[in-house]
Amino acid sequence: MRDINKHQIFVVFTIILVLSMTIYSNGHFRDLFSYYEHTGDKAYDQNDDGWSVDLDAPFEMEDEFDLMLENIDEYEYPANSVIVVNQGTIVRERYYNDFSYSTQFNTYSVTKSFTSALVGIAIDQGIIGSVDDPVVSYFPNTSFDDDSPEKQSVTIKHILTMTSGFDYGVDPTFAPPVEGAMAMHVLNSPVNREPGTSWVYDSQAPSILTRIIEIQSNMSLIDFANESLFGPLGIQEVSWGTDDSELAYGGFGLYLTSREMAKFGQLFLQEGVWNGEQIISKEWVQESTLDHMPANVQFVYSVRPSGGYGYLWWTYDGFYTASGLHGQRIIVNPGNEYVLVFTSLDVTQEGADNLHESLLDGDFVGWEKPMTDFYKRSAPYLILLLLFFATINFALLKYGINQRISSKGKDQDIVLTSLGLSTYSVFVGFLATLSIVFVALDLFFAGSRGILFPKFQWLTWIMLIMFTGSMVVLDGAWLKYRHSADLAGLSKIIVPKSIFFVILTVFLFFGVYLRMVADFSA
Repeated sequence: MRDINKHQIFVVFTIILVLSMTIYSNGHFRDLFSYYEHTGDKAYDQNDDGWSVDLDAPFEMEDEFDLMLENIDEYEYPANSVIVVNQGTIVRERYYNDFSYSTQFNTYSVTKSFTSALVGIAIDQGIIGSVDDPVVSYFPNTSFDDDSPEKQSVTIKHILTMTSGFDYGVDPTFAPPVEGAMAMHVLNSPVNREPGTSWVYDSQAPSILTRIIEIQSNMSLIDFANESLFGPLGIQEVSWGTDDSELAYGGFGLYLTSREMAKFGQLFLQEGVWNGEQIISKEWVQESTLDHMPANVQFVYSVRPSGGYGYLWWTYDGFYTASGLHGQRIIVNPGNEYVLVFTSLDVTQEGADNLHESLLDGDFVGWEKPMTDFYKRSAPYLILLLLFFATINFALLKYGINQRISSKGKDQDIVLTSLGLSTYSVFVGFLATLSIVFVALDLFFAGSRGILFPKFQWLTWIMLIMFTGSMVVLDGAWLKYRHSADLAGLSKIIVPKSIFFVILTVFLFFGVYLRMVADFSA
């Protein structure tokens, strides 16, 4: 009895430790994600940035936007900032989590829409011929791996519309880091789908566009952007991530303040005009924000988007959007003359879209915290795993080591033991998965953007070792105490079983989370 009590104390201590960590993680969820959503503050004078600000001015849809802001507060939507621009004036501006107008946020795939704009400017200036030009024509005297006729037919438009046909063998949504120049990595990849026939959300191929701009302008992309886009908009000290060749990523990596993002949206709302200067041609603004998705296109690694897709812009009925991972948005609605900017830490990638849809519908619904959603999705797996583990444990006790169990080991007693062991196995595995989640984030979003949660790396391994160890100890103690089992040789069964149970639980729950990750539209 004394031994089992010691083991019980150990188990209780383990549970309390992991529960505490889980509660802490959820309570500081915003802070954890805020770690990589921004790079810090920049020198920024909000009184001299070109914006007219009147937060008390009446405007169309004023009630709807105020209701949206109320719902952000009520349902604790994880916003970092929200800006509403109407007729060229900032009419609503909110910052959260100690962020401000000077915070540079990671825009993620909002970057793609900036790349599209720079392509349009390059065409306007005549340094790029047209969107129908084959991309390889801008790389003369360059040999590529698998230089097929299909690759020769890939045009700038195919890359702008995500229909290039490049095949990397994996889902290219998150653009894992590559050695050397990402543009050459893409150009050396095979084209296994006829260009224009399939739609694949590709965060790698847009780097070809940034490289073409550099070649044709004889300038770095940053210098070209500063001269042709950022400078006229009054955007200074831009941070834009680069690959090993110092080429700015075309699909991600741009850091901007919320007001700077709003300037870009307002530029498009004004059909390319800023302070009376035509920065981007009206024709490009209109053409790039039309739906160019073929009607019979096949979708690879994704389902058909709810709207359409332009030139690195998401298109919908009445508005279009520059969209980035975790809820970064520049939403332009020409009909209602507003620009709506979100910076966020939404890991479900649905909150910003739901908020805007609710704004248009006038019917707001609550936003659910990511971990709450994760718990709900995991509940059926918890039950199934518990039943599965209980069955396996019962079979193991009843038929596997029955000869080592005394007359005390009746079926009902064995069932009780099985349920106890299984419950603990599922419980610790589930809690371990919550820690593994953060490691997953590192795997998906690290690389050139840095390690997101370094402390969770070692913490996860410690917990897994503790869980597995506690299961072994508990299993042996229970068998000895409840069934007077001879423990000699039982370790050959208990240890592998405990490791198997933890790993199985983690991977099954982890699979649920990976499916959540797969739902992201970066």
